[in-house]
Amino acid sequence: MFRKTGKFVAVLISVFLIAGILSACGGDSGDEIVIGVLVPTSGSEAYYGTDMLQSYQLAVNEINEAGGILGKQLKLFPADDACDANTASTAASRIVAENVDFVVGGYCTGATVVTLQQFYDADLLMLISAANGSSITEQGFNQTFMINSPGSHAVRTLIDLLKHVGASNVALIHQGCAYSQDLSDQCEAALPPAGFNIATVEEMEKDAADVSAIVTNIRNSGADFVYWCGYHADGSNVIRQLRRDGYEGHIAVGDGSASPELITAAGPDGEGVFVTSPPFVEFAVGGEVFVSAYRQFHNISDESFPGAYATLAYDTIYLLKEAIEKAGTFETAAVRNAVQAIDFQGLSGLIKFTADREPALSNFIILQIENGAFKKIVP
Repeated sequence: MFRKTGKFVAVLISVFLIAGILSACGGDSGDEIVIGVLVPTSGSEAYYGTDMLQSYQLAVNEINEAGGILGKQLKLFPADDACDANTASTAASRIVAENVDFVVGGYCTGATVVTLQQFYDADLLMLISAANGSSITEQGFNQTFMINSPGSHAVRTLIDLLKHVGASNVALIHQGCAYSQDLSDQCEAALPPAGFNIATVEEMEKDAADVSAIVTNIRNSGADFVYWCGYHADGSNVIRQLRRDGYEGHIAVGDGSASPELITAAGPDGEGVFVTSPPFVEFAVGGEVFVSAYRQFHNISDESFPGAYATLAYDTIYLLKEAIEKAGTFETAAVRNAVQAIDFQGLSGLIKFTADREPALSNFIILQIENGAFKKIVP
């Protein structure tokens, strides 16, 4: 593999001897760069994983048509993690066994963080396009980079929104999973010092049909603002039950619910709901060109595609391309160092990294559902 260097002569000889076998078994033939893709393409979060995969595919196709990277063509090897930790571990094992050169993906934090040790042990660079729980960079793997802004950036955006609407008492709802618990915890820590009261913190069981007890607690708490920290499938249910039970305060959802499907599922009850959102493509400079190319390449008429993480996924592949070209090699350490030092202007904005391999600049925006569509809000 291109990423392996500095081995003993004996190992190199062994590699030469088995090179033909690797090619015959689907390993790297020397003409392709294989990128493993870890995303949920089944389960409740399949919409996001499918959107990310399709964005990767568009970028790879464009790069290949332009001549590839350092003369090599790109090839994707997708593996479904179903947004489930056990499934993700199996998917990661499949990716490693495929002898890939790099890995991209990661939507659900809980399903992503369990794979990072495997990728690190296999000397693989992992670029995470969407998952942004603090547990990711807390692992300390220097070959893991978060492309999406972390939860701390979401909280800063939430504070801007709270000031914008004049709210003061915030109710938080999470689902106990790695992403939603982390976002809720960060809100609990950061909002009071910023002058906002935590009225109540509620935990909702995944797929719970009846959340009336949570709705009652929120109404009794005096909250004038509800922040949903989970994913859209359950978030739409929370929104409907809050509104139908008479809650009149502001409602906002985190980036895990940033999906046109939230609008569809919430229906009329979703009107006015805010989203602390990743950089939606329709609001990006050059977004119209991307949307047209995406839909044409995949022959898609469904207006819910591309979605919230399309820009970040697309940028992930091009960021990797630029890092490889700056490194002048496919060797992991050199590419890793190039990523660490990069200033990459992508569709989602300027991407550069902190020493902890998180985005140095926030990419979050504020959206609001208005007349059945997202509208960008500037506080």
